[in-house]
Amino acid sequence: MSDSSNGCIIAGLLYSATAAVFVGSGFLAWEWTEPNSFWSAVGFLIVWGILTKIGHFIVSLIVMGIASIFD
Repeated sequence: MSDSSNGCIIAGLLYSATAAVFVGSGFLAWEWTEPNSFWSAVGFLIVWGILTKIGHFIVSLIVMGIASIFD
């Protein structure tokens, strides 16, 4: 019989880390681009998307590593 509490903890960790990456990458993208016109706002959205994808990839690797420790 498997213990599902570890799965719930890992899912909660991934969900929390995803939210933190989303907000953190938005803040970082805003600081880098400092949008003040339409095209700089478009650039901000592009940078935010790229940073978010990179951050999600890194967080996924970290959470998979943590999950493999408890497996």
